[in-house]
Amino acid sequence: MSIFSRLFKVGEAKANQIVDSLEKPELMLEQAIKDKAKQISEAKKAVMGVIATERQTRALLLKEQNEKETWETKARQALQSGREDLAARALTRATEHEQKATQLQQTWQSQKASVDKLKLEIVKMEDELAEFKRNKDFIIAQAKTAEVKKQIYQAKAKMLNDRSADDLMARMKAKAERASFEAEAAEEMAVDVSGDSLEKEFEQLGAGSASTEVAAKLEAMKKQLGSGR
Repeated sequence: MSIFSRLFKVGEAKANQIVDSLEKPELMLEQAIKDKAKQISEAKKAVMGVIATERQTRALLLKEQNEKETWETKARQALQSGREDLAARALTRATEHEQKATQLQQTWQSQKASVDKLKLEIVKMEDELAEFKRNKDFIIAQAKTAEVKKQIYQAKAKMLNDRSADDLMARMKAKAERASFEAEAAEEMAVDVSGDSLEKEFEQLGAGSASTEVAAKLEAMKKQLGSGR
């Protein structure tokens, strides 16, 4: 994992902490996106420095290659002029530039490979940030849904643990039933104590006499029926 990938992972961890906190997710996710964009900007600056070094190395390489060709050309001119000693010295200088060019070639190729790799890392980071932006609304909705569920479960737990409302309802029901029984008792007592008690006794006595008279008539009727057979 490159330094830029590790840097981006730090940003991801921070974003996860933000979502877990569920505290104003819109604002905090916006801040996380800004932080990621800043990380990418800093990474680009670092890559730009590497690219500048690579371009500088490439320029030195081209210069050494040109110097080599220039001194080889001078060596041929010296030979054509009959100056073999001068041609040898020119070829020696050309060889020096050739050796430097060979070393710079290896260095430049290594730097070029690093630059290409870092560019791919930057593209990957930008793609991940773009995806994060696209999923921002979904993450916010998910966070809000989780918070609502949490509040519902907390309310249910509180209702299960708090029986005061149920106890109050039970006491009110018992009180209402007691009041109903007391009303019935009051009505019964009002009927029993109303009027003259002596007159009531005579009324009951009269009712008993009436019952005796009815019994006598019933007995006489039975005798008549029996004699008629």
